Amino acid sequence: MADHGTLDHATDEELARLVREIMAEMAPLEEALGRLRSQIQQLASEQKKRERAQHLKTRMQVRTTVAQGQMPTLQQVAESSNELVPSGARLAGLRFFRDSGTEIGLGYATAREPTVWMTNGSSTAAVKTIAEIRSRYLEGWDFGTAAHRGVRIHIPNSRTEKILQAAEVFIRA
Repeated sequence: MADHGTLDHATDEELARLVREIMAEMAPLEEALGRLRSQIQQLASEQKKRERAQHLKTRMQVRTTVAQGQMPTLQQVAESSNELVPSGARLAGLRFFRDSGTEIGLGYATAREPTVWMTNGSSTAAVKTIAEIRSRYLEGWDFGTAAHRGVRIHIPNSRTEKILQAAEVFIRA
């Protein structure tokens, strides 16, 4: 391409010719770029398809495990004197599911770490370990708050929240 000093003295026809030459030089590059973009879209589509298949397979495995009674519920863990889940475990180190196989988070969707609220009718406490859940449950505390009984859950990466019974929340260490 001509330098800026030469362009100042170029005629309109010469400028138009230079534009056409550069555009002709760009055409094969744009075509190649279009092909590459198409290939990327195909690969991304295949990745998403595989991720979805893996996600569905994982959910089916969880459903099967739940149906076979191999995953304890939050209610069972609170009531049991057995170590269904290690008592020293923090809620942040556990995974929680519904019977549909959907992974859920405990507490508010915007919270930094999983929390279960428990109440004795007059007081409410935020609980973050299995040991705390067990000890409060043995003292007569129940899941939830005075206004909303149950366990507040949310779907990860969303703001969808719901309150479930502790017997509907399954735990995997």
